[in-house]
Amino acid sequence: MKEDNKLRKLRVTNNLTQEELSKQSGISIRTIQRLEKGLTSGSSYTLKALAKVLNVAPNQLFDLAKPQGAEKADIDKIKFLNFSILSVLLIPFGNIILPTIIYLRNRKNKAVNQAGRKIISFQIVSTFVLFFFSVLIFLFIGRGNGAIPLPVFIIYCMIVIVNVLIVIRTAIDIEKENELLSFFPNLF
Repeated sequence: MKEDNKLRKLRVTNNLTQEELSKQSGISIRTIQRLEKGLTSGSSYTLKALAKVLNVAPNQLFDLAKPQGAEKADIDKIKFLNFSILSVLLIPFGNIILPTIIYLRNRKNKAVNQAGRKIISFQIVSTFVLFFFSVLIFLFIGRGNGAIPLPVFIIYCMIVIVNVLIVIRTAIDIEKENELLSFFPNLF
C-alpha cells in the first residue's frame, strides 16, 4: 500500500485533502495518514466512514483479505495460521499458542502480519472471555467434590465449537478475498 494506495487515489480523485476527508468522515488525520502509508489496515468502522465519504464500498479502499503484494505462498501461510487454531482440540490454549508461533515466524510478511494480528486478537479475546466464565462457574458450582463440574466441560466444548466455526468462516473469507473477521478490531 505504498504509491498505488487506493485510499489516496480515491481521495485525490474526489479532490479532497486529508484534512477535508477527516472532517467529512469524522476520522482523524493521523489515522488517514497511517492508512495511506500502509501502517494500519483500519477498523471496519473507519473503513465504512471513509468509504461513505468517497462513495465506494469499504472493500474497494483496500484489498482487505489479500493485502497488496500477497502471493499464493502468503495466502497459504494465512490459511495455515487459520487452521492452526484447531490445535485447541488437542491442547488447551492451542488456539492462541500455535497461531502466535506461526505469526511470529512470519510477521515480516505484510500479508501474514495483517491477517495474523486480526486472527490472534480474536482468539485471545474469545478464549479469555469464555475462560473467565468457566472459572466463575467453577467457583460457584460444585467444586466441593474435586471433579471438574459439567458446566466447565460444556464451556470448553463451546470454546472448541466457536473456534471451529471461526476457522470455517475465516477460510471462506480467505477464499472469497473478503475482509477477515470484519466484526472484530485489531488489538495489537
